[in-house]
Amino acid sequence: MKKRNKTALTLGAALLTVVLMSTACSNQQTTGSSPSPTSSASASSAPETTTPSPSASAETISGTGKYVGMQDNHSIEITTAEGPTAFQISPEVAEKIGEWEENTSVKFQYTVEKLETDNGSVEQKTIISIEKE
Repeated sequence: MKKRNKTALTLGAALLTVVLMSTACSNQQTTGSSPSPTSSASASSAPETTTPSPSASAETISGTGKYVGMQDNHSIEITTAEGPTAFQISPEVAEKIGEWEENTSVKFQYTVEKLETDNGSVEQKTIISIEKE
């Protein structure tokens, strides 16, 4: 009986040691990684400061061109006088033009937003209306 109690006590102490060591290690990782949440917070706040205000992109521009096709589910390409140009689109616009043929003549209205990135500023053009010409 005494040998069993001694073995149980030894195993219990070993288990407690392992639990305490793993807890201590996880606390070190949390403490050691605390700069990451801070840098994540600053990284997540960066897009907020670089996103233009709605008033900055209020100007609507009209254009014409040839519809080339969808690049993905939220952008299309139109060949304009300036050459092939990518435009962001809404799900409603995507549904409307989903069956259009390549080289369809189109007239459209879009807005331009200037976005600041780590590599400089980028223009994002967004279609607000589009029709076959």
